[in-house]
Amino acid sequence: MTKNVKIAAKHRLYIYLYYISLSCCATAFLNIIHTLVALKIELTAVSFIIPVLVGLLFGAMLAHIKTLSTAMTEIAYTDSLTQIYNRLHFAHFLDIEIDKAKRYGSTFSIIFFDLDNFKDVNDNFGHLVGDKVLEKLTEVVSKANRSVDIFARYGGEEFIILAPETDVNGAFAHAERLRRDIENFEFKTVGHITSSFGVTQFIAESDTLESLLDRADKALYMAKEYGRNRVEIA
Repeated sequence: MTKNVKIAAKHRLYIYLYYISLSCCATAFLNIIHTLVALKIELTAVSFIIPVLVGLLFGAMLAHIKTLSTAMTEIAYTDSLTQIYNRLHFAHFLDIEIDKAKRYGSTFSIIFFDLDNFKDVNDNFGHLVGDKVLEKLTEVVSKANRSVDIFARYGGEEFIILAPETDVNGAFAHAERLRRDIENFEFKTVGHITSSFGVTQFIAESDTLESLLDRADKALYMAKEYGRNRVEIA
């Protein structure tokens, strides 16, 4: 999940909690009116406090339900380590972009990449350090991505980017920038790490989701075969 998306989600939650607070106060006020007018109970400390507590309890329950719902949604859509989109939710965005390309003739590209020799990082420094590398890598790439790019962890040390309204040349240029940013970044404990990229463009006349991803995977494999720390197009 991108930083802008997470900020927007928090903003919506805060707005919802604000209106819940107003609802809570309104419920308490109506309970007091009901106590005085309908039930004709004299307003005492007890008859005042009970309606207020009921309203507060009602609002607290709604707020708790909304908070849990937001948390569950985030768990379902994001990778627990890196806090970007997970593979499952990325497929949802990819389906939408494919439909858009076929319906309106737009174009998009896929950037598929992973870290070179990442197994050595885990073996030499431990998995906790490896996790920190992946978290920092996510920050480096997210900073360079456009706001419209969909960035997800595909699995392990593999990542994928959906670049809307971008042909293969534009995607190649973006991938090359990311490759340099990663290579030049000094990861704590580990130092410098390189990465390999596979880039491909969606072909509306012949592509399916499977063929597109398969071609991106082959491009990444080519980058590995040709010596790593490079970008290849398929």
